[in-house]
Amino acid sequence: MEEDVYHTLVELGYVIRSQVGCSGYRIDLAVVDKNHPGEFLLGIECDGASYHNTPTARDRDRLRQQVLEKLGWNIHRIWSTDWFRNKPAQVLLLRERIQELQNNR
Repeated sequence: MEEDVYHTLVELGYVIRSQVGCSGYRIDLAVVDKNHPGEFLLGIECDGASYHNTPTARDRDRLRQQVLEKLGWNIHRIWSTDWFRNKPAQVLLLRERIQELQNNR
């Protein structure tokens, strides 16, 4: 799914970097701010349902997201089931979030 999200956003004209960060704080995909090329607008986490059905994985990811947000990241999470069931709606949510962040800079 991560590759599909990547290619979809690139086709829409966004500059995307994969696996941004280091160690346990690596973000699946990051949207580059076109007006500030050295900065990221949004981090995107792509989550598979089977992996995240366990409480420990959900707790770990929630804590991880809190740390990333304290470091200044805006995080958008996409569940694989949502992406595959209704990709157009998920793409719209992403585009709206990116636009919102661009407008608030």
